[in-house]
Amino acid sequence: MEVGQSKISIIIPVYNKEAYLERCLDSVLAQSYKNLEVLLVDDCSQDGSLKICEKYAEKDSRVRVLRQEENAGASAARNVGIAAADGDYIGFVDADDWIEPGMYAALLEGMQKAKPGTHLVQLMSRNYAPDGTMVVAPRREDGKCEVLTHEAYFRELIMHEGDSSFCTKLFDRDFLQKYRFAEGKKNEDFELLLRMIPALEAGIPTLGIVGYNIRLCEDSVTRGEYKQGLYEDMMYNAFTACRIARDHYPEYMDEGKRFRLVQALDFLLHIPIEEMKHKNAFYMRIVRFVRSEKPEIKKNRYLNKKQRSYLKLLAFSPKGIRSVHRVTMKLRGK
Repeated sequence: MEVGQSKISIIIPVYNKEAYLERCLDSVLAQSYKNLEVLLVDDCSQDGSLKICEKYAEKDSRVRVLRQEENAGASAARNVGIAAADGDYIGFVDADDWIEPGMYAALLEGMQKAKPGTHLVQLMSRNYAPDGTMVVAPRREDGKCEVLTHEAYFRELIMHEGDSSFCTKLFDRDFLQKYRFAEGKKNEDFELLLRMIPALEAGIPTLGIVGYNIRLCEDSVTRGEYKQGLYEDMMYNAFTACRIARDHYPEYMDEGKRFRLVQALDFLLHIPIEEMKHKNAFYMRIVRFVRSEKPEIKKNRYLNKKQRSYLKLLAFSPKGIRSVHRVTMKLRGK
């Protein structure tokens, strides 16, 4: 199929994003590649988001508005979009982000040049704080295409080096429609990519081109309010990653075990001390897990000195160590 004939479906979940939605949609509709279908999936917004969606649908025939009957979350909205998409390829944009004019042209060209059997192509992103300051620069901007093997991509993800966002990627529709996001879960991009990776045998073309701009919300910058459900989903993904390493990438089992421990450490350093109680079943499971992993904490070559020290201390006395840690952070003004 010729590049110009290929149609791209762009799925945008919308929920109470009135303040940012127009900038997002303007950036999508200004793409240099014009053969687009823009699916706006309204998740029962309570502000003016739906009216904005309908306004854009009236003035541009490429825009379709889909409505959820009840608020079900971004994963459910994305799944609705996947089922409704009729493009040859599918991309995702979050309603409070914006994209560069040549993003989908670059991704489509990368897909067209890729070897047969390639299911996704990705590029670079920037992260911006709410005040507009760039806080995370792109990994590279050399314009080159690096094809990662699925083995290398798996290792990148579990070592916190790879990009797990679906918004920086373009997917072959026939491939993507075999999958669905886990609904009612957090960290869902990562979970779905874990399930996909073994099927990405042709590799993952990765373009050194910046196309996506992420607006970090206050919670993203400061971690905001503690949400145990997020950590529960992150630990579930960490254990899933270890199972995938065992079944598909045994050469990366040490990295997988390190990933579980680092995620457990992150949880134990952020759970409020008041929640560190025996009746908190998830907390107790993580404490028992860390204590059972003392030999791994000692020998795993991918843990740094600080991680190893904290894990040893937290295995010994999690609540006591956290109390000391909180006093130390206050003294440092953090």
